[in-house]
Amino acid sequence: MIARCTCSPLHLVILSTAAWGCGTAWAASGAHEHGAAELFLSAEGKDVSITLNLPAQSAVGFETAAVSAAQKAAVEQVQTNLMVPSDLFILEGNTCELIDVAVDVSSLVEVGKSQSPPEQHANHEEGHADHNDESTQTADPDDLEHHGHGDENDAPASDTHSDLSATYAFKCERDEALKQITFSPEGLPFGLERIDVFWVADWGQGAGQATPQSPRVSLQN
Repeated sequence: MIARCTCSPLHLVILSTAAWGCGTAWAASGAHEHGAAELFLSAEGKDVSITLNLPAQSAVGFETAAVSAAQKAAVEQVQTNLMVPSDLFILEGNTCELIDVAVDVSSLVEVGKSQSPPEQHANHEEGHADHNDESTQTADPDDLEHHGHGDENDAPASDTHSDLSATYAFKCERDEALKQITFSPEGLPFGLERIDVFWVADWGQGAGQATPQSPRVSLQN
């Protein structure tokens, strides 16, 4: 599920080659870690684009598709929270207007499994029953004993990690460098332990880290 809110006519944010390359490397090297999020900021002229990636476990407390009413409500709430970047961070050094938001929580949305048509399913069951009858008559009891379908090696892997993401597009008033990005001094969003910040802009590039004890990251070299 991807929610989008266009706050005014969308301006195309054109990233420089250096920004695109840095963003690709950042995305590829980012590791899923509970309590840690990643924020990538790119700026060219008056256009600023920010992408925030965070683990679902930190945001809603689970990583599988929401099933219960409480889980679905938690997903809707975090989606609502991510739609308002001013509640998450503040850009300092320029006045920037939010013009577009896209929030992706699809990793937590249950997708229905496709099933065979009833007629095909019935034929499959009938054929499977006939096969079982023949196998029961000819199979060696010792073979049946060792041919179990409940082996641990046959179990599907359940170790999955889900991430949520939000992308924000801003149009700033002036063609000037941003000074820093500041998160709430009362604590990072969603109780995160840290946010790794990467930035590429006309005025330079760099990286920093925000923590509850130090919620500001300089966007200057």
